[in-house]
Amino acid sequence: MIEIRHLSKELGGREVLHDINLKLEPGLCNLVIGQSGSGKTVLMKTMVGLYEADAGEVLFDGRSFKRDKNHEQLTEIRREIGMVFQGGALFDSLPVLENVMFPLDMFSTLSRRAKVSRAQECLARVDLKGADKLSTSELSGGMRKRVAIARAIAMQPRYLFCDEPNSGLDPRTSELIDALISEITREAGITTVINTHDMNSVLKIGDTVNFIYEGKLWWQGNGKNILDSDNAEIIHFMEASELTKRLLHNHRNKHEA
Repeated sequence: MIEIRHLSKELGGREVLHDINLKLEPGLCNLVIGQSGSGKTVLMKTMVGLYEADAGEVLFDGRSFKRDKNHEQLTEIRREIGMVFQGGALFDSLPVLENVMFPLDMFSTLSRRAKVSRAQECLARVDLKGADKLSTSELSGGMRKRVAIARAIAMQPRYLFCDEPNSGLDPRTSELIDALISEITREAGITTVINTHDMNSVLKIGDTVNFIYEGKLWWQGNGKNILDSDNAEIIHFMEASELTKRLLHNHRNKHEA
């Protein structure tokens, strides 16, 4: 479990996050949603240590992830974190296998043979068996995201962070990526945190949904009850998507009939 306690963060003299309190449970897809500029990306970056909080703290199964804490503890937590970046962040100079092996090279003491075996296992898990020698230029957008997921799970993380994993993908591929992340989360009991603006993801895999508005935790629920919310800001957010706007309209008509 990841617990956020009274987290606040300023950037450029502006308070981007204000007194965030949040619990993110293992074995679930914990989604963080919000409009551009709401603070959700800053929240994720603060959680993984790219930013340091001005107040409050982030606890990983009770362990504080603050720079002034025990160095060995910080290193231990970092090794337990997997990250899927928005654009994949693959190394274009390396073939697929070497991309997946990168965290193993950085943080493990496994033999070369064991690293290759683990990387191939992860590629098979994301349905890319046999793609070891492909260059990144040969990958489609969906394949790039799957390689990024394979790399993120290579160290068998306890915590998985995904920043807009469906960005730039067609609807069908987005569904496949959502399903893959959800399956991996449940299989390994990972605490998965997903930043997204994709309402399809919210409705389909949103075990918990946390809506950030102007730097504050504004609404909490899940993909099943979000359409029932009467919160004005969350309704406005949902109506930005034509698909969700229609779903919301049909849902209300059904319950009013």
